[in-house]
Amino acid sequence: TAEELGLSYAACIQTDREDGLFTTVVCSRGNEALGLVYSSKESVVAALQSGRGVYYSRSRSSLWRKGDTSGRHQTLHRLDLDCDGDALRFTVTQNGADIPAFCHLDYYTCWGAPRGLRHLEDTLRQRLEDAPAGSYTKRLFEDETLLRDKLVEEAQELSEAEGRGHVAEELADVLYFAMVRAAKAGVSLDDAVVELDKRARKVTRRKGDSKAFRIQAGEAILGKSGNEGDAES
Repeated sequence: TAEELGLSYAACIQTDREDGLFTTVVCSRGNEALGLVYSSKESVVAALQSGRGVYYSRSRSSLWRKGDTSGRHQTLHRLDLDCDGDALRFTVTQNGADIPAFCHLDYYTCWGAPRGLRHLEDTLRQRLEDAPAGSYTKRLFEDETLLRDKLVEEAQELSEAEGRGHVAEELADVLYFAMVRAAKAGVSLDDAVVELDKRARKVTRRKGDSKAFRIQAGEAILGKSGNEGDAES
């Protein structure tokens, strides 16, 4: 049962705290640290029983079922120990009816506003719901052909880039357009991480050769874009 599993697992955790609690790091499926909390034997059992992020509140001296009050509950995917066996890691999906925030200050993590890809993902989510006038991102959301063409163009430019700086610039462009496509489809960074992990566990893989019909379609798009550019100039 979940209770037996939880108690057996908790018995393997070491702690030097007088209250017997276990230091717990909460992470996304992309291995981002969302916050630091504490767990007890009872909270570990409750988390496994419910499939949610459940911890121990030191201020209330009781179980803390993340999201019961805020509505920002967590889906539990994995529970594991660090190399010394004295710290727990909860791997979760942070949910939220309004925003997927772990922090009580409405941030995704307890370390403030996100940066990099997570910041871009949040911005795209906002643009999808309410974009300002003249937003290029909104134009991409609404024009499927333009978005497709830009993905092909930027992928070509990345393949031809030379030097670390140039490659980094073109990679950033590809990531932006790819994440616009993902945001439009309701796909998150965590969804992509799950797919990558799934593929890493495969025993057999496809050959991975290029597909001639895809190459031809891409060349047609690039040829069209080049002709349009000549006409505009």
